Amino acid sequence: MKRFALILVIFPFQIFANSNFIVGCWIGKIDVVQQILAIKICFNLDSNQNLIGKIDIPQQNAYQLGLSNIQSYKDSIYFDLIINVVNVAKFAGKIFYPFTDTSKIIGTFRQMSFVGNFDLEKYFYEDSENEEEFKGFQEDVEVFNQDIKLSGTFERPQEAKKCPVVILITGSGPQNRDEEIFGFKVFKDLSQQLLKLGFATLRMDDRGVGGSTTSVGKSSTTFDFASDVEQMINYLKTRADVDTNKIGLLGHSEGAIVSFIVASKRKDVKFIISVAGPMIRGDSIILEQIRLQMQQQNAPDSLIIETLSDQMEIYHIIRKSKDYERAKEILLKQAKKQMEFYPEEMTTQITTRFIERNIQNQLEKMRSDWFTTFIDIDPLEFLREIDCPVLLIFGEKDQQVPPKINISRLSRNIKKKNITIKTIPSANHLFQKCKTGQIFEYAILPKKFAPGFIETISDWLKTVAWKQK
Repeated sequence: MKRFALILVIFPFQIFANSNFIVGCWIGKIDVVQQILAIKICFNLDSNQNLIGKIDIPQQNAYQLGLSNIQSYKDSIYFDLIINVVNVAKFAGKIFYPFTDTSKIIGTFRQMSFVGNFDLEKYFYEDSENEEEFKGFQEDVEVFNQDIKLSGTFERPQEAKKCPVVILITGSGPQNRDEEIFGFKVFKDLSQQLLKLGFATLRMDDRGVGGSTTSVGKSSTTFDFASDVEQMINYLKTRADVDTNKIGLLGHSEGAIVSFIVASKRKDVKFIISVAGPMIRGDSIILEQIRLQMQQQNAPDSLIIETLSDQMEIYHIIRKSKDYERAKEILLKQAKKQMEFYPEEMTTQITTRFIERNIQNQLEKMRSDWFTTFIDIDPLEFLREIDCPVLLIFGEKDQQVPPKINISRLSRNIKKKNITIKTIPSANHLFQKCKTGQIFEYAILPKKFAPGFIETISDWLKTVAWKQK
């Protein structure tokens, strides 16, 4: 579970609200003891015009839990989540900007000895059912890269004899073949859409996930994943139902970098779709994520500058000195600085052991082969070497690969006619239609793509990829 520092945002403008305004769905988060839980709350009126409500907490696999004692007074709202007679979560919130697209509820959360904060925003998007599954030919397959076995799924349209094919490449972290994130099966849904366009797809479990194996005692790097994709291409060329002159790659996030690495070496990759792929070096993308997160938490500029400077010193340690005791000192200093922005009733819940364990986990990740490689990878080095058509898609509100800084660097450094850039309005890193783009929203948004995402891929494939020879 991801952990973030919290700094309360104070909104100066208040308007009195009423029960009718409260009715509807709200999405947001609980922040308690450096732990963020996404929540979705839907309020309605019963036959007596009293407020009723239900809450979803996807990270705890809790859905449609009934709320009790809901009361709304002018600009305030109170409600309880009763777990049992001795375990009651109590919420007390203030309402800001009612009857606008920026409506908010911000307040405190108490459960037994735990104290935290919560915030909600009015949710105006319609939830709709996913389309009926497209039935094609499906086969479980295995691909070998030396001692690594990769298990996955090959799909194609039912009656097709020779299909163009797209290899789907997952983003950072252990992912299954569907790239399932908080219940959203990103690659399974993408595969469905590609089948409708006449494309076959190959999607695989990452190393060490599902049916795939991994090397014991070694953390795989981005270049290892690129080697895996090369073996997938070699495998596809053995299939009679694949048009081997029309093999393309679709990479999500780090998977886009993998696709650039592969295509920079192999001319048999005929097209690339980069979905939220970074255009800046690995260390820069992490710095930008930290900066955005701290700005959203209303951290002072001085603390943001200090934190980013500390982070750059850690990168120097990783690359040069290997002085991880110094890195530990930096992380401990950062934790203490962040604690200064917590109310005392919250800081008393955060133990020294909790902080030390969190820092130790960070250090282990920083010393991994994957991290030491990732921070030095510059995607443009590989993109410059690619001549096949490339579609780069960004989410307007993506907080993990923010479009502005990435598109800007690409535009300044590479001017090639084979590259097409598209930005999907109101889309996050998973290309869901979202409110803020922050990570906590992923679990509570509809498990479907934002309008324009599939259409952008479809239009580009019809005009570009089908023409490849």
